Amino acid sequence: MADITIEELVEGIEDEDLKAWWTSLKGLPEDFSVNEFFIKSLDAASVAATRKNETLEPGQKILGYPPATNGVIARSKNNQLYFPRTSTVTSFVVIPLDGATPAVG
Repeated sequence: MADITIEELVEGIEDEDLKAWWTSLKGLPEDFSVNEFFIKSLDAASVAATRKNETLEPGQKILGYPPATNGVIARSKNNQLYFPRTSTVTSFVVIPLDGATPAVG
């Protein structure tokens, strides 16, 4: 399947410090796509926020990493079962995208 490469991702980054950090990485684990990296990382962020929220007071809970939503299971042309999954991040962003924090509430 088609996906962007790490190099293409890095080319799209405007923040020089973040670009330098991505450039310093050795790459993704073998057989990982950029998409798989993000979907698994966002899932981990959601789990971590849920756990941390257990100790936070109302109004302070982290809402920026909601659980992923899963679509209906389907079968591909090569008989592989799959489902679409959507993960999101909700942030409060300082203009002009010069800092971001997860939404809280």
